[in-house]
Amino acid sequence: MDTASRDLLLFASSPATSIGIEIEIQILDRETGDLVPGAVQILKICQQESVDGVSSEFMQSMIEIKTGVCANVSELAHQIYPLARRIRTIATSLGYDLALAGTHPFSRANANAIFPAERYERIRERLGWVAAHDLIFGLHVHVGVPNGDVAIGLVNALVQYLPHLLALSSNSPFWQGVDTGLASFRAAFYGLLPRSGVPPYFSKWKDFRSYMQVMLGSGALQSLKDLYWDIRPRPDYGTIEFRIFDVAPTLSAALSLAALTRSLVIETSRRLEQRPQLCRGDKRKQWMALENKWSAIRYGLQGTYLRTPSGKRRSIGHDTAELVDRLVPVARESGDDRFLVQLQPVEKLEVGADLQRRAYRESGSWQVLMQSLRSRFADELASPTSSTSSGLPPPPACDAA
Repeated sequence: MDTASRDLLLFASSPATSIGIEIEIQILDRETGDLVPGAVQILKICQQESVDGVSSEFMQSMIEIKTGVCANVSELAHQIYPLARRIRTIATSLGYDLALAGTHPFSRANANAIFPAERYERIRERLGWVAAHDLIFGLHVHVGVPNGDVAIGLVNALVQYLPHLLALSSNSPFWQGVDTGLASFRAAFYGLLPRSGVPPYFSKWKDFRSYMQVMLGSGALQSLKDLYWDIRPRPDYGTIEFRIFDVAPTLSAALSLAALTRSLVIETSRRLEQRPQLCRGDKRKQWMALENKWSAIRYGLQGTYLRTPSGKRRSIGHDTAELVDRLVPVARESGDDRFLVQLQPVEKLEVGADLQRRAYRESGSWQVLMQSLRSRFADELASPTSSTSSGLPPPPACDAA
């Protein structure tokens, strides 16, 4: 393995539980509501106007906005709302609209163009048909950790909560004009990609390094980005990255999920400090996570959660409600509680998949559904409560990601 590959595995320590998010957004035709390849034009204007925090994604009908490294979720809000507002203004000036959903309800995926970039062309060559249909939209949350062993310990401890996070974010019930019967078709489709889903078990950072040395040295991987796991270490950023989420139906919901994620990491880090032996994880929890994830994909919060190897179970919604309640005091300590409590009570939440199904079934019209998606995003950005003048304190300076 060459020096550059070895450098990828040096863990760049981050400030404790710093946080950043990435949000993938649909670019829509204003008249039809279908996806449209507008990323090249939007990014051109962003470059001309020196707009940071926006980048291309795999398809030209999607764009990603992202924050820098922030100390808490309030700082995320101070960054993401003005950026989203700026990007939407640029998009509308070009004749496009924007929306947030894990999949597009009726667009034909293979009619969309891949963004012209060397890495994306390599992915298309490698994945064939799968690449042509890889039109899914997610939310990624990065949380800073001090070193690689802590990162692996946290991944081992947190895989059991992947179904809860997916169920809360599920926002992709439709695919190419069909109700799939799933809460998250995005998560099901992602399973077609190599090195996706629940990550393999590593007992310590050294084992992960050995895996990466083999995969990079053999040419199976070109970079860390070729790992599509639901949760993965990012040594180049000094974080663990949660990739399990469908993109949330609103920015407010995305911030609530970020608060939940950060609080979960804080609580788990404390537990691992008290009992370091837990860093090695429990393979049985990873085995059960695979089953529980499918239940979340299919039924969302109404799915069944296997709690123990002996077969104890309850609904994912019930278990998630207990998890959120347990983490509110942690969030209160870190100042993230105003965002986390938006998930309470969990049993009354209408997640994105529910909102989409209700909009379609009440109208029987894809256009009405698309208008609801577009309006939800536009109205949130137009609302005074989404601006930095809404009572949030001025944020400290954030580092660039």
